[in-house]
Amino acid sequence: EALEIATLGGARVLGRDDIGALAAGMAADIVGIRLGNLDYAGAAPHDPVAALIFCYPRKADLVMVNGRTLVDHGELLGWDLGRVVAEHNRVARRLVA
Repeated sequence: EALEIATLGGARVLGRDDIGALAAGMAADIVGIRLGNLDYAGAAPHDPVAALIFCYPRKADLVMVNGRTLVDHGELLGWDLGRVVAEHNRVARRLVA
């Protein structure tokens, strides 16, 4: 039920019929997570969606947005992570100044 709410339900709320399901011709954002970790022991085989909702403590292994891979094997692709962290720190300093 949670997966349907997050996919088809989200598409309905947005009034979009080009998203909400994995099917030919539909736009898709996909997140891949390895469920074979100790964090999910006991939960993943019975209810993988609940395991992700209640037990997910780490970064995603795979992220695809509109067919473009942004994270592969847990590594952010196409970004200078040092520059991103420096910019976030700069903005944070301004917010608390």
